[in-house]
Amino acid sequence: MRCYTQSAIGMMLLCFIAGCSSEASKDEKASTAQASDVTFFSGARLIPGDGTAALENASFIVENGKFTSIGKKEDVKPPKGAARVDLEGRTVMPVLINLHGHAGLNTGASFDAKNYTRESVLADLNRYAYYGVAAVAVLGSDAGDIAFQIRDEQRQGKTGGARLFTAGRGITAKGGWPAVLGDIPIQVSTEADARRAVRDQAAKKVDLIKMWVDDNMGRVPKLKPELYRAIIDEAHKNNLRAVAHVFYLADAKDLVKSGIDGLVHSVRDREVDNELISMMKEKNVFLVPTLTGHESKFVYADRPSWLGEQAMREVYPAQLSAYLANDVVVNRFKRNPELAQLRQQYSTAEENLKKMSAAGVRVGFGTDSGSSDTYPGYFELRELELMAKAGMKPMDVVKAATSVSAGVLGLNDMGVLAVGKNADFLVLSNNPLENMRNAKDIATIYKHGAEMDRPSLIQNITINVPKITDKDRAEDAAAQAKAALDAAEAKLPHFGKFVLGPSANVRSMAVPTPKGSKADVKTGPPDRITISFRASAAELREFYAKALPKYRWQPSGSCWERPHPSSSKAEVLCVETSSPNTALLQITEK
Repeated sequence: MRCYTQSAIGMMLLCFIAGCSSEASKDEKASTAQASDVTFFSGARLIPGDGTAALENASFIVENGKFTSIGKKEDVKPPKGAARVDLEGRTVMPVLINLHGHAGLNTGASFDAKNYTRESVLADLNRYAYYGVAAVAVLGSDAGDIAFQIRDEQRQGKTGGARLFTAGRGITAKGGWPAVLGDIPIQVSTEADARRAVRDQAAKKVDLIKMWVDDNMGRVPKLKPELYRAIIDEAHKNNLRAVAHVFYLADAKDLVKSGIDGLVHSVRDREVDNELISMMKEKNVFLVPTLTGHESKFVYADRPSWLGEQAMREVYPAQLSAYLANDVVVNRFKRNPELAQLRQQYSTAEENLKKMSAAGVRVGFGTDSGSSDTYPGYFELRELELMAKAGMKPMDVVKAATSVSAGVLGLNDMGVLAVGKNADFLVLSNNPLENMRNAKDIATIYKHGAEMDRPSLIQNITINVPKITDKDRAEDAAAQAKAALDAAEAKLPHFGKFVLGPSANVRSMAVPTPKGSKADVKTGPPDRITISFRASAAELREFYAKALPKYRWQPSGSCWERPHPSSSKAEVLCVETSSPNTALLQITEK
């Protein structure tokens, strides 16, 4: 594993790419450096963020960190003595608000609860801020008091980075999802446990209550309805909103009926129906689709074109992209037996987002970034692109990522570019309404009307990049060879779950065996064949029921019968599978 820290050369390159060396940017820096509480910005395309039309060739005035005037360039005049910033050809939009992220767990080399420290949390908050994410809600993965300390310091102006909102420790079923977070989630098995967990988090002054209602495709226990209803009820008694990680449509519908405030993650098992949509609209339940979180489960199998693009390399080194594009990593994703299923689930998530957005469901913005194989800040820009690709109107995507999400977190002074609001905004080189990829072209970011020093946010951040070893390559080669063998075998005729192996022969009669099994033949009478093979009794019975007819054995009651090839006497074969991994075949002459 190698560590990479942003260098001074990288910062100079970033400044060049952002346009710092242009005359316009020189003027901009000179103007904003002036000692003035009033700044006049002119010439930009302004996207308000509330869903209203963009204002072309706009000018606006910022005084003491707030917008005091916004309008057409010819209608807004610069106050006497104001600093001036020329934004000709640029697009201005509100900063981003992330309703579902994680901080401090992903070092680049691993995603683990053991990685969680004050330093790792602050590093992720700075990454978020660098990419224009002004606030992030960390849902359920904050251990101990670190997040609360940082949140309080931010409120006091002592600590920077994206503004942190926290759900503290999320709540899940006993033995439930997600095991990767170790002891961070609170596991509950009774209503009393569930209510106590909520009260404990409320006492720490969490901003939200998070729960997981997911069985990881049937692998682990899932919160029962009576438990999540208790959580929702107790959260509301403590004046807290409750949000749920969901997968299944049936769970989503019952959660909304039970009073959930927000669904985080997309429904992926099937198409959402009008009942869910109507309930969410009636109850004003918000949806956070987290498309990047779902895409990350399979996308590296495709060596995505965005790996290593400039916007990513500004924070995440080229070596990380090279690692993710390495054959060893790509092959690992390709060998995932659930790859096709994950792709289908993502396609369902896309269709559901399009349908729900078009129907008027309140759509917010979140990514699940900071989890495994996801990268805070950059993935928020990717999420914008994916939401538009799924079929949301570009203006609705911007609205979801700004004013809607700000409203969810109660950030009433931001999320919209309007008179009286905080002057927190992105300056983009190109128009995201034409192509949402343009949201990655961040030229500058302003906070309270002052230009942020973006390079300083990431200057000392270290990324741990895994190194592909010779052992990794050897294991990958062996796994690829096995995968190729399995693929070839998959094309062969199957009898139940198994293909045919070499036949066992008893007195000139062939008896089928599963490929890979061991056959121990003992002549009699009666003749006995013991088949040893890793399989359940039911699987072995199915194999012989389907394979024996191929060898001229025909059903005869609960056994099988065929004539002997030389004597023509009837031979009877009975299969006993009373225990797993073994089948006893007994042949007698009738």
